[in-house]
Amino acid sequence: MSNTWEQDVRAREEENRVAFVAADLAALDRLWTDDFLVNSPLNLVNDKRGTLALLEAGRIRHTSLTSEIERVARHGDVVVVMGRDRVTDPPDVVTHRRFTNLWRLESGSWRCFARHANAFAREAAA
Repeated sequence: MSNTWEQDVRAREEENRVAFVAADLAALDRLWTDDFLVNSPLNLVNDKRGTLALLEAGRIRHTSLTSEIERVARHGDVVVVMGRDRVTDPPDVVTHRRFTNLWRLESGSWRCFARHANAFAREAAA
């Protein structure tokens, strides 16, 4: 991985992961564009404000989140990140998901403007 843009986007992906688990609304507000949309495993299409409200209210609460990026592709000022993740939610339910995150270069910073996550398996945590 020698591309600076790819290193930057991978770093933003990690910041996003850490902020989401911590419900760090200020960090997510900075990382997500104002027109951010998510097609979520809750079977909802939500905007930035709605997603942050769900986090603040505790309706979305992950106790752990690990992700594996499988593909990163740049198309001009847009980057597509695809992979899989594993989340643990109270009371110790593990969900395996596929995801796609879309990042856009805005004023020199990569910001996420869209996400799709699809749950494909659930199990009790070991």
